[in-house]
Amino acid sequence: MPAAADPATTDERLDPQEMVVLHRVFRREIPLLADLIEAAAPGDRRRTDVLADHLDLVLGALGEHHEGEDHLLWPKLRERAAPDDDVVARMADQHEAIAGALATATELSRRWRTRADRDTALRLAEALRALDLHAAAHMDDEEEHLLPLMAQHITPREWSEVGERGRRSVPKAKLLIFLGAILEDATAQERRMFLSQMPAPARLLWHTLGTRLYDRTTTRVRRSGAEAPHA
Repeated sequence: MPAAADPATTDERLDPQEMVVLHRVFRREIPLLADLIEAAAPGDRRRTDVLADHLDLVLGALGEHHEGEDHLLWPKLRERAAPDDDVVARMADQHEAIAGALATATELSRRWRTRADRDTALRLAEALRALDLHAAAHMDDEEEHLLPLMAQHITPREWSEVGERGRRSVPKAKLLIFLGAILEDATAQERRMFLSQMPAPARLLWHTLGTRLYDRTTTRVRRSGAEAPHA
């Protein structure tokens, strides 16, 4: 296949800040859930279900995000950024390590949901902290070394394919919740960027329903009066 032309000349230039904003979800939610699961009372199945449901959303999104990169980004970057393909190879190797930690956490989450016991909760919390170490190191490396390559060699349309794949993987009932997780720590400019990419009816749904839904979700998960992100 012939190499694609420089995205800077064939399309508007990609702003890789979107990936940084998405990374914040995993940086925040994985260690937070580890602490909340460790603190959960044994036998409290309602609390276990709440935390396990939210954990399923976060782990599923992380896994799908990485699979989208594996299938839709890495092949293009290996072709177009050949002098820097060692960076892409390193990202792929890190994904393999993360996939192992992710599989362990996912299996322990299923087991904890069934048992709601203290021992499984502690093992799950430990697995999530191990996952967080792998994922945080990878995201640091990715943001420093890969995003400049993406800005040069990946078009906004190609990056949007990764996002669309991720959105399709999120249950429809959870889409507004995950959008809230993305917007929670976003700057005003970043919120405008994400919301501007949504169809007008979806933006209206976020403003009329999504903010309240996310507020209720974070309150239930975190047992606090966490505010919904403002948009």
